[in-house]
Amino acid sequence: MSNSVTATIRYVRRDNERLATEKPYILHYAAPPGFPQNNFAIDSFAGIKMHNLRTAGISYQDHGMMIASLNSSGMRPEDFNNDEWIEQVYLPEMHSCICKALGAEDVTIFDWMLRKRAKSFPQRNVGEENEGAAQPSLSAHIDYTTTELDGRLDKYFGEEKEKVTKRRYQVINIWKPLSGPCRDYPMAYLDPKSVDQKKDLFAVDEVFPTVANEVFQVYYNPDHKWYYVPDQLDSEVAIFNAFDSEKGQGIAVPHCSFDLGQVGSGIPRQSIEVRAFVFY
Repeated sequence: MSNSVTATIRYVRRDNERLATEKPYILHYAAPPGFPQNNFAIDSFAGIKMHNLRTAGISYQDHGMMIASLNSSGMRPEDFNNDEWIEQVYLPEMHSCICKALGAEDVTIFDWMLRKRAKSFPQRNVGEENEGAAQPSLSAHIDYTTTELDGRLDKYFGEEKEKVTKRRYQVINIWKPLSGPCRDYPMAYLDPKSVDQKKDLFAVDEVFPTVANEVFQVYYNPDHKWYYVPDQLDSEVAIFNAFDSEKGQGIAVPHCSFDLGQVGSGIPRQSIEVRAFVFY
C-alpha cells in the first residue's frame, strides 16, 4: 500500500441558519413522517491527503494516537460473533494490551461495538448480508463532548466518581480489523494539533430511541492533517484519545472511515472498537 493516499472525508457544512436557534441533532431511528432526520448538512471534501501513521514519527502523548501490538493468536473472525467470547477472552486481552501500551495502572472498559460492512454500503440493500449491522462511520467526529463525558462518569462510577477522578485519567478508543491486512474502509485519524478547538468542532445530539449522546462533528479546515494505518493487521490495534483529564480534549482525535477506492480490496471490512477509561 502507498505511503500516502488521497481520500474523501465528510465534514459538517458551516452555513445553516436553523442552527442559530435549534440544537443540532441526528436521529438514529426512522423519523416520524414530515420530521427531519437531522437538522444540519454534511459535505464531502475530496483530495484529502492521508499520511502514513506507521512512519509519521509522532507520539501518543502529543498527538493522541498510536499503533500497538495485540496478542491475537488463536483469535478468528468468527469468534467475534460470540458476545460471551468477546467479554471473556477479547476484552481481558485488550485490558492487558492497553496497560502495556500506555503504561496505565488500571483500565475500565465500558463499551464495545462490532461493525460489518454491507456490500452495498454506503447504501443498504434490504435483505443483504450485514444489512442490519453497524456500518463504518464516514463523517469526521469525536465520540464525546466534555459534558457527555461528565455524564458517563456518573453512569459508570456513581459514588466513586470523585475518588476515581482524583487520579489522572483518559478516555480512549481502540480499533482493529477482525482480519488483515485491512484494505477496505480503513480508519482515518485527524491530528488534534491541526484542529482549531474553538472553530472546527460542532456539538451534536445523536438521538437514539431511549437515549441521546452529545458528540462533536467537525468543520472542514484546510490546515487539517490526517493519518491512517496502511494494511493494518488483526494483530495491531489503533489507540486514539477522546479526553485527557489534564489536557482536556487538546489531544482528542477526530476520526472516521474512508473509501480506498481502486486501491482497496473490495472485501467488506469487519472490525471491533473498544472504549475505555484509562487511569494512571
